[in-house]
Amino acid sequence: MRFLQKLFIISLIATFFACEAPKKEGDDNKNSENSKPKEEPRPKINEELTALSQLMAGAEVTYKTPLTDSITKSAIAQQHFKEFNDGFNKLDKERLSKMREWSKGELADFNAGGKTLFYPFSGPDILIAYEFFPNCDNYLMFGLEKDGNLPHLNKLPNGYLGNLRTALRDLFSRGYFITSHMGGLWGQGVLPFLNIFLVRTGNEIIDAKRFYVDESGKPVLMELEDPNAKIDPKAPKDNRTKGVMVEFLNKNRKKSQKVYYIGGDVSDRAMKANNSVVKFIQGFSDKVTFIKSASYILHNSDFAVFRNLILNETSGVLQDDTGIRYSVYQENGWSVKMYGNYDYPVADFGRYTYQNDVAKIYRDEKASIPKLNFTYGYHWKNDKSSVFIARRGNGEKQVAKDEKATDKDTKKTGKDTKEPANSGQKDTKEDTKKGGK
Repeated sequence: MRFLQKLFIISLIATFFACEAPKKEGDDNKNSENSKPKEEPRPKINEELTALSQLMAGAEVTYKTPLTDSITKSAIAQQHFKEFNDGFNKLDKERLSKMREWSKGELADFNAGGKTLFYPFSGPDILIAYEFFPNCDNYLMFGLEKDGNLPHLNKLPNGYLGNLRTALRDLFSRGYFITSHMGGLWGQGVLPFLNIFLVRTGNEIIDAKRFYVDESGKPVLMELEDPNAKIDPKAPKDNRTKGVMVEFLNKNRKKSQKVYYIGGDVSDRAMKANNSVVKFIQGFSDKVTFIKSASYILHNSDFAVFRNLILNETSGVLQDDTGIRYSVYQENGWSVKMYGNYDYPVADFGRYTYQNDVAKIYRDEKASIPKLNFTYGYHWKNDKSSVFIARRGNGEKQVAKDEKATDKDTKKTGKDTKEPANSGQKDTKEDTKKGGK
């Protein structure tokens, strides 16, 4: 009986293996190929927007049409290409190329990829932000300048290219914008400059949209308005927080990147009246901060919301002395590495912006503080530029102490320290007389 049971089990096993289909040659390879994740296709480039941006940027137009050929061969365009490239190439040689090399060594952890750059008081300056931080997925920029619009390629307004060059003179010579020049001499908003600088840093444009921020902080995309459309003065006022978004693709990447710009007041009073901007910023993960030529407004109590967003929401900061005070970083457990030299702020800013503890460190540790081979911020005429890299300490929630300018300081500078400011609003007394804020 046991013999019959064993025989029955053996026959079942034999039948099972006999029924299994034999593997064909190459099946193993086929299965392994199917298990590989499929590569995402490269996003589609908007050829017309890219061509327009390249034309404005004095760059070679890669998506040629009879229209672009006609425009680029014109005397106006040829003059624009020459003058724009003279200014840009000088800027690249003296500053940008050196910044790129410096960032490879000093900002390697910030540039690991997948991060969001928070750039308060930026104005239109995606250029230098991208040179320091080329690998971020998103760039969040804020300034006083309006967001603006783009012209149609076939309807460039008279004098448009010349006005672009005029608006860029401050950047080409100083490395930052002056807000009043952007509004008075240019007046067309930030969007054209975002596109210009993106193509000059090796990118092509996928899309440009307007957006508003809903109550939850989510950006809701909308189409750009027709730049030639007449504005209805009777239309109801739209009080939503709005901005512009540009999606772009670098020639060395497969994944697109996005820059968001919001123009307007970001003082505490404005942020508390409408906290959708705060929620918008908090909605992006893995953030680092960039601050340059920020009028020292983070030294004042009126911008505590943005100061605390930096301390609470970002893991690292690249800034000059116009950003958060060194003492605030120390009080909140951040490490700070200093570079370059330190000097008194330029003439337009009060003595309250001078940091005695920073000056002492630069004096006492002069030999060990790495030098810079480029200028940065307001000290663009000399080697007095100071750069700090701050990294978060223990990761706990931090609230910076308010730092208020005294009435004495306000009288000394002749300026209301509560005035919302922006990157590049100040330089020298000469610029102030010209209308620079």
